[in-house]
Parts: sequence; structure tokens; C-alpha cells
Amino acid sequence: MSAHCPASRDIPRRTVESFRENGFAHVPRMLSADEVDSFRTASLAALSAHSKSDDAGATRIISTEHVWRADGPLRELALHPRIGAFAERLAGMPLRVWRGDVLLKEPRRSARTNLHDDETFLPFEGRASLTAWVALVDVTVERGCMTFLAGSHERPGPDRVGLPALSADPDGYMLKYWPGLNWNTRVTVPLRAGDCTFHHGRTGHMAAANSTDEQRVSYVVALIDAEATYRPVSGVDVPGELTPGQKLPDDLYPRVGA
Repeated sequence: MSAHCPASRDIPRRTVESFRENGFAHVPRMLSADEVDSFRTASLAALSAHSKSDDAGATRIISTEHVWRADGPLRELALHPRIGAFAERLAGMPLRVWRGDVLLKEPRRSARTNLHDDETFLPFEGRASLTAWVALVDVTVERGCMTFLAGSHERPGPDRVGLPALSADPDGYMLKYWPGLNWNTRVTVPLRAGDCTFHHGRTGHMAAANSTDEQRVSYVVALIDAEATYRPVSGVDVPGELTPGQKLPDDLYPRVGA
């Protein structure tokens, strides 16, 4: 096992406890400085080669789409053993990767990212889902770091609302359907390059616009319960010809550590 792949016992217990209580956790120095340089270069190259802009969603985030599926550095990052080890320890169960993509907020022309939860968009059914958000540059408050609604993953049902509800009220759907969340503590987490946050799929989170003169570059890895099954969500495409209720195939959705 390499120096960058901790055993479960090496992951701080307080980090696990914080994640399970609050629905998110900050892990400093997930990547080494050399790794940050390599993955940032690969990320910018991927954006240059193929990207899309979320102008319709009003965030103006520029991103790749399932870029991790090609061999190369960004697949290596999605399957990074250190990220996987932390994710499985936090979730308390085996996981698999289903998405890995670059996210870019350009200087002074991006917009804020509304309060939302990832589970609304999740085309799978499982015991848990997590997102690892890896900073490839320093991400200050002014550059658009994330703010989390602590404990929002523990809110009562429904487990998720449909995309039509989100589309009808993208700014306020979470607080409309779960009004108790108005009183949850909001925690803003600036990151150094190489730091990572993990958040539960039901945790509400948001981000400010990038008001600096530098790009905000990050990489997101989405992970799901290894026993999850396919649950179609209108408007959300997934690789492979899956049928509802089907378990996810290992070749398309590899197990963490595989």
C-alpha cells in the first residue's frame, strides 16, 4: 500500500464522525503538490478538447462529461486509491465510481451555484451516495468555495424530489420541501489546492460565483453504493444500456480499489 493510500484505521475517527453527523467532511492534502500540478494540467487539456457550459442552468459552470472513462490521468484521479479509501470509510460500505469530471468557474463571469442536493439528480437507488470535490487550485470564498447545510442529509422524507420540482424552483426547492433546513447551520469551507471535501448525496450545498481574476478548477468524483441499482431519472443520461432495477456492471462502474 502506497503512502497515498491509507488503510481504514489511518483515517481520523473525528473525520468519520464529522461526516456522519454533518453530512460533509474536509480532508486537507488529499493530493500531493506534484499530483495537483499533473491533474490540473490534464484537467485544463480536457476542458480545451471537449467541454460544455451550463448557461441554461444559470451557473455558467464549464465542465467535461464522463471524462474519466478514457484512460489517462483523469481516470487515475477518479480511481485514486486515497480518495476511494476515505470515501468507503466515511460511507461505511463498499462503493463504486459512476462519474468523474472537471468543473471550471471562469474569472468574474461565473454565477453562484444554488442550494441543491446531488441525490435529486442521481439515476441510481442505493444505501448511500457520496461526492468527492477535489480542489486543483486554491479555492477561497471569493473564488467560489462550497457552503454546506450541516446535518441536512438527516432530514425527514421524501428522500428526494423530482427534477420538475427543482426546475420549477431551483433557488428554493430544498427549503420549500424541507422548511426545517432554514435553521441548519451553514458552513463555508475554503480549500487549498490538493484539499478535498466529501459530502453525502442528500447534503444541501451551494457555492458563490468566482469574483477573482483566476480560474476556479476542481474535479468531482461521484460514488455510489456498490450494490446500487439503476433508477432512471428523466434528463439524466448514464453510460451503458441499463434496465431499471439492474445492478451496475463492474466494467462501466468500477468498484473502488479495483
